[in-house]
Amino acid sequence: MRPAVLLAVLAALAAGASVALQGPLPGDVAATRALQSALGHAPAWADWLTDTAKAPLLWGTLMVAALLAWRCGGWRGAVAVPLAYAFAFGADMALRAVLSVPRPDPALVAVTAPAASSGLPSTFGLVYGALLGAALLLPGASRRAHPARLAAGVLLLAGATARIVLGGHWPSQMLASVAFGLLLAIAAGAVIRRLPVSARA
Repeated sequence: MRPAVLLAVLAALAAGASVALQGPLPGDVAATRALQSALGHAPAWADWLTDTAKAPLLWGTLMVAALLAWRCGGWRGAVAVPLAYAFAFGADMALRAVLSVPRPDPALVAVTAPAASSGLPSTFGLVYGALLGAALLLPGASRRAHPARLAAGVLLLAGATARIVLGGHWPSQMLASVAFGLLLAIAAGAVIRRLPVSARA
């Protein structure tokens, strides 16, 4: 339960501060500018990664995440991935109905595609956190789990970085969204663990 508690606190603090301030948190502007200076304002890889959280590339991301989760936690890990996505889809709609937080301001940082929608939650952060969280956080002690967990971690970090570099979300918004997505992965794993062993068939 410790990772879940830590993630819940992290998501609540980052989201709560974003809602209260209705703008960037301390360090958001500096961190975004530093990443954009190092990686460019609109690198092609960042656009491509963003698209992997949306159909049709989303289905490929689901399969990759399920494969990584299977390597870590067997069939239960693989089955947790689509359930975690369903949780993320529902959470995204519910949170967007009640939250409204401005996205990055083009006057402060480079913004590739300005949007009027709320910057919190980040749909990308929820989806990537939920899908890759199944490989990162669900139980699995075999040696083959280590490379899969590393790959999932790299993909999650790269995806979050892509959204920040493009000016789609402040780092604090991505932090809150990814943390909540990881919580959804833990919830999906808890549900799947309750399935009887015979469900393997």
